[in-house]
Amino acid sequence: MVRAEDEPLSIVPTAPPQTKAVRSLEEIHEPAARAFLEEELGRPDTLGLILCGSRAIGWAAPDGDYDAFVLVTPERFRSLDIADTMVHLYADGETPKRLIGDFTYYTESAFEEALASPLDIDHWPYIDAVVLADKTGRLEDWCRRLAAFPEDTWKERAMNRYLQLAVAASSATIDDVRGFDVDRQLNLFRAALAGVHLWFTMRKRWAPTFKWWTREIERLGIRPDTRAVLEGAILNPSIDTVTHLREHMKLELRHAGISDVDDLLRAFFATFLPERREAVYRDSYL
Repeated sequence: MVRAEDEPLSIVPTAPPQTKAVRSLEEIHEPAARAFLEEELGRPDTLGLILCGSRAIGWAAPDGDYDAFVLVTPERFRSLDIADTMVHLYADGETPKRLIGDFTYYTESAFEEALASPLDIDHWPYIDAVVLADKTGRLEDWCRRLAAFPEDTWKERAMNRYLQLAVAASSATIDDVRGFDVDRQLNLFRAALAGVHLWFTMRKRWAPTFKWWTREIERLGIRPDTRAVLEGAILNPSIDTVTHLREHMKLELRHAGISDVDDLLRAFFATFLPERREAVYRDSYL
């Protein structure tokens, strides 16, 4: 066993999906990874196991690692050194080192904090998570609640995302006129990233970690024209591609019934109202 801080992660080359989604502890094919989780499960202060990531979805390469949350009692968690709250297991005798297990210790209080978090990373892993073991009877419900997208605020969230895109595009244009090349590119990248987040918001879906951008948009059925516009701004961030992205997403918002997009200045001024600040803070990360 190696502590997470002791070894760098090895890079697994991108490969087409060649594995099926894992649905039980018995299906974990790496003996050391399975043995570690079985040993943890045998402890009275371990409450459950949740598999997430590429193995749970079915995107893993054949030699990919297993990601899992190990739910423990608060007393067990407090007894751990911070460096021991995440464990990396490596295959024996392989050079370069190959990661086979990436396991994080959690408590239910961490789930409570994640439930209130606006960050996609605190929710997306639970969309496809598999409960491998549960001594509490609550883990399926936790996964369902953590994966749920807040549909009651999605229009406001989408508008805030669009304002980020529009402001960044405007700033890039100003920087271009002033001859500030680095500033321009920073704002162009920011606009493209805001557009990516906006697309997921409009799908009422948490954004994935972006190493899975391609597979996630493909399984969600992104339209070819929208994909071309988004990826054009990502791969070639320019005034033209970002302007195209801004106008394309404006049409998407309009078709979704978000009429605020037709009075952008008013929508922008409204974000400074005290009652709107919390939502702006919630939606302003990229």
